Amino acid sequence: MKNITSAIAFFLLSVSTMHAQNMDTLLSHKADLQAVQAMYQGKVDSLQGLINKLNGEIEILSGWQKGLSGTIGFDFNKSSNWVSSPNPDAGSTSLNIGVTAFANKISRKSFWRNKALINKSWQDVDLSKGDMAAEKDGLFENGTVDILNVSSLFGLKLGEHIAISTLGELNTSVENFFNPGTFDIGAGVTWTPASSLVVVIHPLNYHYAFSGVDDVKSTGSLGAKVRADFTKNFHVGGKNVAWSSTVTTFIPYKEKDPTLFEYTWINSLSFQVWKAIGVGVGFGVRNAEFESKKVQSYYSLGLSYNFQK
Repeated sequence: MKNITSAIAFFLLSVSTMHAQNMDTLLSHKADLQAVQAMYQGKVDSLQGLINKLNGEIEILSGWQKGLSGTIGFDFNKSSNWVSSPNPDAGSTSLNIGVTAFANKISRKSFWRNKALINKSWQDVDLSKGDMAAEKDGLFENGTVDILNVSSLFGLKLGEHIAISTLGELNTSVENFFNPGTFDIGAGVTWTPASSLVVVIHPLNYHYAFSGVDDVKSTGSLGAKVRADFTKNFHVGGKNVAWSSTVTTFIPYKEKDPTLFEYTWINSLSFQVWKAIGVGVGFGVRNAEFESKKVQSYYSLGLSYNFQK
């Protein structure tokens, strides 16, 4: 009986020892593989950096880079003899279209960046009371938002991030072109700290404001022009988010009444839902005493479509 017990104990001890040896072997193999992985990961990261650099060179040599994103929102409401409504028989229709487009040509020594921002909205409301129907002009007779901003920037590079540049920009509306509106032409420097950010600083700039206000004459002035364009694509939850933001301002050297100082901030956000289709949001703020003493603003929401080539 003692011999049997001793044999069983020896067997169990042997199995335990073998298991411990196997565990030590596996842990050792794991450590060796992790060391190899760490060694090659550095090489992979280095190769990826070279690939990214080559992609940048290919993009530069490929010519024009073009992109287009848009937002369209449509809303329709109708009630018929809905007694609890303030207007039992009423209908409203609204349409918003927003477009951001760019065409850039960037080489080792120069660049030419072109950008257009368009936002147009209409709203039509038809109210009736009893058998007395209100006059209805139609959807496209009642604009609510109308923005057109077009810029063209040319630069000669002095270094990786700095260039001497010239900029032409118009800021007005589609329907009331230059009534009111502004036009800028100037020269200075452009700073590009990152591929997604372009900052224009032009201390030599001529700004002309076209009047759309009674008893206010169109006028121009020398001053400083500052403009920043930010464009970024990133991912949230596996879906693409595109953000375009533009800030443009003019600072006159000579005060006038009303002042020609102004700034405009325009944004568009697109959240991908399916392929190139998503949800788009647009909003903007503008302050221009020459046009209005109050701060101007707008926002829009609708379906979006993104295209880039």
